[in-house]
Amino acid sequence: MKKGFWVNFIVTSISFYLLSLFFKGISFDSTLSILLTSLIFGLVNALIRPIFVILSLPFIFLTLGFFMFIINGFMLLIVSFVVPGFHVSSFWDAVFASLILSFISVLIKGVFVGKN
Repeated sequence: MKKGFWVNFIVTSISFYLLSLFFKGISFDSTLSILLTSLIFGLVNALIRPIFVILSLPFIFLTLGFFMFIINGFMLLIVSFVVPGFHVSSFWDAVFASLILSFISVLIKGVFVGKN
């Protein structure tokens, strides 16, 4: 597998772990559930998210991109139904968590991964 996949997987796993520490709307039963969530979240974002983005383009344009957090929150909810041990309290917690998750991921990539 490519290096980029592993970097994204590790960054996403760390981001989910940090998110669960500071945000009570998201919880994990174990480290394995964090890793499985990161893997499934990556697959959902690669396979399902593009369809939602295309169908939601008018809303994305009207909200200047903020509707993407709604889509990402929905992706988190989908993953929470699939992955045992990953719990999301509500839809709005998922949306807020997607905002925080994006921020943490960008921060980690900026500090530790740097430019390729």
